[in-house]
Amino acid sequence: MKTLISKTPFQIRLLAYFSAACLLLVCLMLNAPLAIAEEASATVEPKIVSLTNPNKSYGVQIGDKLNRKMVLTVPTPYQIAKEAFPKKGSKHNGIELVEINVTTEQQKTQTLYTVDLGYQAFINKNTPAVMQLPAIEYALTGGEKPLKLEIPAWGFWFSPLVAGGIETAEKNIQPEFKPPLVDVASHQTRLTVFLGLLLTSLLALLYINADGQWLPFMGGAFAKAHRQLKRLSKNSTAKTSKDEKQALVYIHQAFNKHYRANIFARDIERFVIMHPSFKKMKNEIEQFFKHSNESLYSVDTRDSAKVIENLVQLSKQLRDCERGI
Repeated sequence: MKTLISKTPFQIRLLAYFSAACLLLVCLMLNAPLAIAEEASATVEPKIVSLTNPNKSYGVQIGDKLNRKMVLTVPTPYQIAKEAFPKKGSKHNGIELVEINVTTEQQKTQTLYTVDLGYQAFINKNTPAVMQLPAIEYALTGGEKPLKLEIPAWGFWFSPLVAGGIETAEKNIQPEFKPPLVDVASHQTRLTVFLGLLLTSLLALLYINADGQWLPFMGGAFAKAHRQLKRLSKNSTAKTSKDEKQALVYIHQAFNKHYRANIFARDIERFVIMHPSFKKMKNEIEQFFKHSNESLYSVDTRDSAKVIENLVQLSKQLRDCERGI
């Protein structure tokens, strides 16, 4: 009996310690979800990372542009709906939103929004007045509970262009300033030179490519032969040996006019000496006289249409020589 009574206080103390430890463990287990919930709720709050207002809060006049930039973070899965952003052209107490630019950057646990706003003041006041860029409230969507992010208003002093009424304006009116005249002499010279070069280029193109004789030295013998051959070639009737002989005659007449006499194959060397511009065509001229003799004196059948087509090309080359091209 004495032994049992001596051990009772120790057992009671041990039991008390054990009960206290169990109670503490239960309290920790009960408080852990609350702490986790508080931590989770703390991470879902949107934040204003930075807010940059205009660098001048006084002396703002009508039409001055005021830029405002804000950087916001919104935790996933929340987002700012497009409809939540202010609309371009919206007006509030004489302040108009004239520009808005929104960029987003998706990060691991949040979305970063960069919003650039441009305002202008359009209001008629005779005395300085306190105005403000409007406050903005962004509604967040996509989460379990509705959240919002508030941007405070920003105040500034608006200064009228003229303090006072029409009398003050009349006293401060400034004379008109006549702008200085611009010396356009150099531009006129350049324009004249350019027009001269353009006209010269057009005349050169006409001289080189035109079949007509609008300019001097364009109506030479080979130019005339070339026009006659083109008309003959474009004739829709079937080409005969008679047409072929007529085509050869056109070119022979041009040679005779330049040579001032009837020219034969033996006279080609003398012709080239008299007219050096035809020297590069000497071989073609010799070939022409050879084919001409064959066509005039041969009885063999030839493709007259093909011969006339070749003579058109030859006459054009001889015309270019005639014009010194």
